[in-house]
Amino acid sequence: MWQGAWRIAKHEFNLAWRGYLMTLLVLAYASFFTSVLLYGHLSGEMTSRSAWSLDLGYFCMMPLFGFLMDQTAFRYRREDTYSRKLAEWHTMPIGIGQIIAGRIMLLILLLFVNCLLFFGIQYAAVEELRELLDPAAFVVYALTWIGYGVFAAILLVFMELGYSGRVYFYFCFVYVFMQGVITLLLALAGKSAVVFTLEAAAGRNWETAIASVAAAAMAVWGFGELLHRRISRRSFWT
Repeated sequence: MWQGAWRIAKHEFNLAWRGYLMTLLVLAYASFFTSVLLYGHLSGEMTSRSAWSLDLGYFCMMPLFGFLMDQTAFRYRREDTYSRKLAEWHTMPIGIGQIIAGRIMLLILLLFVNCLLFFGIQYAAVEELRELLDPAAFVVYALTWIGYGVFAAILLVFMELGYSGRVYFYFCFVYVFMQGVITLLLALAGKSAVVFTLEAAAGRNWETAIASVAAAAMAVWGFGELLHRRISRRSFWT
């Protein structure tokens, strides 16, 4: 199965590799935006009440690093491109397990590579971050957020392949709204997810990173199983 999944992942990337350039542009913007905010927080120029902007940036951007932002990604509501692609693949000798594994494989590879770039730029650009976190502690910090990114992105893939383009479109709005609500609640409580992970990493709290990666692994397995059942039962045209 894994050989077929790898072929699907390569095929998808070859078709939409230009979309990776757009992903890199988003990554560059996110790296600049978050680096400036991290510098402001670590240097004391930004008050703790402003840390919500870091949380919102991380919550929204991390899952996006696992996606190719090609034209298909912007036409899915009108043309229901993901459903049509699944319908086409079902006319070929391709198993549902291979389709799901290939999609998840591409997602994880993209997200991991992009996160290496994202956090690498931060670490190189923000001197205060290097002073707070040595390389080992920075790995804890990065792994914690990579785990979150995989967990959130897998949920998006479940909706992308499991439902019509219209349902997926409205789910994305609800998803972003919920991220905003969580960020607001944390801000009102005087807390910050990014600040918490920075402090945990500075204290070499590997448990935080392990828990995040474990949650991501469980999401890959759990949503993968649910997605297999969903695709087996769904209509590709509604």
